[in-house]
Amino acid sequence: MGRFSWRRTDPHMLAGAYALDALDSADRARFERHLSGCPACRQETRGLREASALLAATSVTTPPDGLRDRVLAAAAHTRQNQPASSPPRPAWPRRRWGIAAACGVLAVALAFGGIAYNAQHQLHQMQARSHAIAAVLGAPDATMMTGRAASGTGRATVVMSHRARALVFTTAALPAPPSAHRYELWLMGPSGSRPVGMLPAAHGGTTPPMIVTGLRAGDQVAVTVEPASGSRQPTMPMIVTVALPS
Repeated sequence: MGRFSWRRTDPHMLAGAYALDALDSADRARFERHLSGCPACRQETRGLREASALLAATSVTTPPDGLRDRVLAAAAHTRQNQPASSPPRPAWPRRRWGIAAACGVLAVALAFGGIAYNAQHQLHQMQARSHAIAAVLGAPDATMMTGRAASGTGRATVVMSHRARALVFTTAALPAPPSAHRYELWLMGPSGSRPVGMLPAAHGGTTPPMIVTGLRAGDQVAVTVEPASGSRQPTMPMIVTVALPS
């Protein structure tokens, strides 16, 4: 697995690699000595680790095996009692109420199963995203870049792999966007601007790692402030721009 080299990288730019365990043992030891005298890197590293931990924070509860069959069996054997004051009724209404009760119980069971399935699907998506991030960080040709915000507050960190045609993007210390707005990530190249997606909410001042695929020659990444629903084209000035190596 590829690792970042201390010798060719500004130590202040290694917080992301350190937090995501992308340094070899020697460079890790050197960076930890750097951390002892750099409060800014300590804060950024702490935020990045908290954000990365979110990728593994999802849990899911799967219904027990055979839940559906047990629910149906219980419904089929449950006696449907008539009110005490009601006169005797033909058998077919009792069957109708029994079927309705069984359908109601089945609907609850299927809804529960649907929720569990959706949660499991989301977990699989997060695991796939985590693997994609790890593939970029561990690529032999992985390159790290940073870009300062135009306002001077905040910065973006990019780890890119030409081989994977993908990059990992995070931000730190960006100011909170205005109400009903969010930060949106873009790929900008010779063919125009392409929306990548809305940045996740920041935790501890740092946004969780975001995987970006489908890179093209001449692309650069940029961030703008857009309405919370997102935009098809940038409507606001670029907050951060990071040029990608060709």
